[in-house]
Amino acid sequence: MIGVPTLRAARSRFVSLRTRFLLGTGLVLVMLMAAVTGIVEQQQRRTIIAEVQRRGMVLAESLAAISTGPLLLYNFTALEQNVARMDAESDVAYALILDRDGRVTAHSQAPDRVGSILDDPVSRRAIEAGAPLIQAIKGPTGEALYDFAVPLLVDGQRWGTVRVALSRDRMEAQIAQTRKQLALLALLALGLGGLASALVAQRIALPVRQLAASATAVAGGDLAQRIDPATSDEIGQLAAAFNDMVGQLRRQRADLERAHTELRQRFAELSDLKSYTDDVFRSLVNGIVTLDLEGLVVTLNPAAEALIGRKATEVKGRPAADAFLHVPELRDILRATLATRRGQAPVSFVVRQDVGPVPVEVTTTALTGAGGQALGLIAVLRDLTAVRHLEEQLRRSDRLAALGTLAAGLAHEIKNPLTSVMTFSRHVSRRFADERFRQRFQSVVPRELERINRIVEDLLRLARPGRLTLVPVHLPDLVDQCLELYGEQIEGRGVQVLRDYALGLPAVTADAEHLYQALTNLVTNALDAMDAGGTLTVRVGWADRAEGGLDGARGRRELLRIEVEDTGTGIAPAEAASVFNPFYTTKASGTGLGLAIAHKIIEDHGGTISLRSVPGQGTTFTVLLPRGSGYHVGPRPADEPVREAQVP
Repeated sequence: MIGVPTLRAARSRFVSLRTRFLLGTGLVLVMLMAAVTGIVEQQQRRTIIAEVQRRGMVLAESLAAISTGPLLLYNFTALEQNVARMDAESDVAYALILDRDGRVTAHSQAPDRVGSILDDPVSRRAIEAGAPLIQAIKGPTGEALYDFAVPLLVDGQRWGTVRVALSRDRMEAQIAQTRKQLALLALLALGLGGLASALVAQRIALPVRQLAASATAVAGGDLAQRIDPATSDEIGQLAAAFNDMVGQLRRQRADLERAHTELRQRFAELSDLKSYTDDVFRSLVNGIVTLDLEGLVVTLNPAAEALIGRKATEVKGRPAADAFLHVPELRDILRATLATRRGQAPVSFVVRQDVGPVPVEVTTTALTGAGGQALGLIAVLRDLTAVRHLEEQLRRSDRLAALGTLAAGLAHEIKNPLTSVMTFSRHVSRRFADERFRQRFQSVVPRELERINRIVEDLLRLARPGRLTLVPVHLPDLVDQCLELYGEQIEGRGVQVLRDYALGLPAVTADAEHLYQALTNLVTNALDAMDAGGTLTVRVGWADRAEGGLDGARGRRELLRIEVEDTGTGIAPAEAASVFNPFYTTKASGTGLGLAIAHKIIEDHGGTISLRSVPGQGTTFTVLLPRGSGYHVGPRPADEPVREAQVP
C-alpha cells in the first residue's frame, strides 16, 4: 500500500508512452533532416560557386588568349572588340584589359577610362598577382560580383592583365532554389516519418497501458493479477517478466511474514544482549567516551563521569567541544581524532577536581563498521593516580641508588689522591730536611690536590643549574674547531675524518664555550675507541620530523642534528644505558664525568643526546639542538640539496 500515493502523484504529471515516443522520434527526425539538409545545401552551394568560378576563369583565360597578340601589336581596336564580345554574355558585368603599366587599354563598361590607371585596391591586387586571381567584390551599383584576373605572359614576362567580372545574382538564385527544394523534401520526409512513428507508437502503447493497469492493481495489494502475452517480442517478454514478478511477490509476502516472526524473536535477544553490554560498560574501571562522526557525545560510562566531572545526561547529544569545554586537553584530542579519522597515541594531562588534580591518560581509536566504514570514535580514559604514586616511589629509589653510585664513584676517585696527600703529610715533619722528599712533595701533593679540585668542579657543574651565555653559533664551524684541537692525535692514530654537513644551516642560539666542551668530550670518546685507527664521521644537518618527539603541528625544521660516529670497539648493550652516569667508565684512566657533563650541557640547551652502538662495529652519538630559545614553525626550503660530503 505504500506505492499507491506514489502512483497517484505520478498520474498528476502523466505523459503517455505514445506521446513520448512520438515526441522522441519527431525530434530525432527533425535533427536528422536538419543535418542532412544542411550538409546537402552546403555541398550544392559549394558546387554552384565552384561552377561559377570555373566559368569566370575560363572566360578570363579565353579573353587573355585572344588578346595577347593585339596587346603586343598595340591593336586597341581588336582589344575593344574582344571585351565587347565578352561583355555580350548575360552574366558578365564588365571586361577590361590593362597593359604592363596598369593602364586601361580596353573597357567594356567605361570606354572613357581607356589610358587611365586604376588605383583601387581590387585593381592593385589584380595587377600585382603573378597567377590567376579571383576576388569577391561589390559593383558600382552595389551588386555582388566575382572579379577574375589573369596575367598576360609572353616568354615569362608580364605584358598586361585581363579582368572579367561575373554577376553572382544568378548563382544566389540557384542556391536559393536549391534550399527551397531541400526544405520541401525535408517536410515530406518528416510527414512520412511522423505517420510511421504514430503507427508504431500505437502498437507499442496499447499493451504497455494494459501492463500499467495491472501494475497499479498489484501496487494496491492485488497479487492475483496476470497478463497473457499476445506477442513474442519485447512487450511479450515484459508481460512474462511481470507474471514472474507477481509470483515472486506472493512468495516474498509469505517469507516476510515468517521473517517478521523471527525478527521479533531476534529483537528480544538483542534487548537481553544490550542489557548485558550496558552492565559491562557501567562496570568498567576505565572511563569510556564515544562520539559520532558529527562530534556529538553518544555514551559516557560512570568511570568517565567521575573523571570528567559531568553526568552522561548532561553531555549526551551535545558537541564534544561544548560538553568538555572545562577539559581543553580532552577536547583537543577528540577534535584531532575526528579530523584525521585515526587513533591518537596515549596522552596524559591533569583534570582539576574538587579533591585536587587527578592525572589522566587518554587513548582514542576510530570506530569502524564491519565493512570498514567510519562510525565515530572511542576514547578510553585511565586514572593515573596509582601509577604516578608508583612512579614516584621508583624515582625515589632511583635517586637513592644514583646517590649511592655517585658516592661510591666519588670515594673511589678521591681515595687515591687523598692517600698520596696523607702519606706525604705523615712524613713531612721528620723528612722535611730531605731535599729529595721536598721535591717529590712539591710535585705530587699539588698535582693530587688539583685532581681532587677538578673532580669537585666537575661534580658542581653537574649539580648546578647551567649558566649559559647565548650567542648565535654556526655548528659546522664549531665542529671543525673541535676536530682541529685533536688534529695531531687523529694523524698519530691513523684515523680518517669524514665531514657531512648540510647546506644552508642556520645558526643556533647556544653557549659556544659549553657546547664546544660537550663536542670535544664526544670526539675524545670516539678517538679513545679507535686506538688502532678507523673512520670518524661527523654529520651536521636537519633533524627528521619524527625525531625529538616532534609532531606535524610544530613544524618540520625546528631541530638541528649532530652525529659523531666511530668505527671502534662499540659498547655492549648492558653498558649502553650507563654511559651518561657520573663516574662510569670502561677506560683504565679517567673519571667517567665527560659524557655526563656533555649530557648535562645538551640538556641545558633544551636538546637531547642519545647513542646507538654495535659491539665490534662502532658507536654513534646523536645530539638534537633547537634552533633558538623557542621553536620556529615554518615551511621547509624547497628542493635544496641537503648534504655535501667533505673528506679532508
